[in-house]
Amino acid sequence: MTRRRSAARTLLAGLPAVAALLLAPAAVVPSFADDAAVIEVTGQPLGVAAGADGAVYVSDYNWVGGVSVFQPGELQASRQIKVGHFSTSVAVTPDGTLYVVQTTEAMQTEIGVVAPGAGEVSKTIPLTQGTHWLTVAPDGSLYVASPSEGTVSVVLPGEARVERVIEAGNYPVEAAVTADGTVYATNQHAGTVTVVPKGAAAPSHTIAVGRTSGPHGIAAGPDGTVYVANVLSNDVAVIEPGGTAVARKIRVGREPQEVVAAPDGTLYVTNSADNTVSVIPPGAEAVAETVPTGDDPGRLAVRADGSVVVVNRGGRSLTVFDGGLTGPAGTAPAPGAKAADPGPGAEPGEVASGGLSAGSLPALPVVAAGAAALLLAGAAALVALLRRRRKAVGEDPAPAWLFDQTPTGS
Repeated sequence: MTRRRSAARTLLAGLPAVAALLLAPAAVVPSFADDAAVIEVTGQPLGVAAGADGAVYVSDYNWVGGVSVFQPGELQASRQIKVGHFSTSVAVTPDGTLYVVQTTEAMQTEIGVVAPGAGEVSKTIPLTQGTHWLTVAPDGSLYVASPSEGTVSVVLPGEARVERVIEAGNYPVEAAVTADGTVYATNQHAGTVTVVPKGAAAPSHTIAVGRTSGPHGIAAGPDGTVYVANVLSNDVAVIEPGGTAVARKIRVGREPQEVVAAPDGTLYVTNSADNTVSVIPPGAEAVAETVPTGDDPGRLAVRADGSVVVVNRGGRSLTVFDGGLTGPAGTAPAPGAKAADPGPGAEPGEVASGGLSAGSLPALPVVAAGAAALLLAGAAALVALLRRRRKAVGEDPAPAWLFDQTPTGS
């Protein structure tokens, strides 16, 4: 009896501590981490795109090439699409047509066109030699950014040829198209964004982002706001609809390369040097949550169900987590709310990241052996990431193989 009373007193004494844990602010823990899964893939994953039906297409940057197709809920690819060598960028139109940048046996660059549901390329579109990245507009038009040529090419829906070529700036890496058809292209070496009105053959103007910012990834939100991931300045530039200048900058993690906007306006940014994804609520001026990924996250896509798929280039895997924000950490600021103090050393217009910082990663994902996937352990330990900084300002900060379409032997 004495032992029972002692145990009861011990249990009651511990209740306040338990209650404190339950009532602690939810912002301390990333709400996505416990639900994220890492899926191993074969080959070297690079490009990713999501179809309207929720299928995800992942390219393999190898001599054999190929595109793996993952249906919603699958931990293994259900099928493979046969394409050309060294497949890189992929894009899917609203009707399910798949475009993939590939090379021929003679190492000529081209776009492979895969009909909806088909298992191989049915026709090709010749391109100039070099690197190209694809973007599909809401109307199904295809835009092809060519860094070495300084251009953005346009392929109309259903066509198998380039309809027109638009001059952009110095080293246009990616393009984004708003709902009204306006095209925005990031000129990485110039530190600018080229703006092309719908149907125009030439740009109307450029927007300065910063010569030392290294603008790379770009996305258009549902309201027409454009977001630019700046690799060298570790922030996301915000261009409001119709704006001719950067309205503000949001601090994120280290070396943010890619950004995507979900249909609800939530932003997801891959921080390649931190192995994380920054999550920014619609209209917010700070990062609300930080999600751990695998090694060297790059391209990412949002499925129709709101889940997010991230390509981990270094880890040769995919990180998948449910999108959207939950709890206090995911609460967007009220209209008119004052932005957070950017702190000492921040540039004008910059906003400091909120929630968990990318530099204080709570946990690393655990990759299952074989083709299985394990849930992330959550905020279990503080992990220090020792990453070598990439090339100096003015040079391309991405890994060399990312823009190299010659055989690497891998």
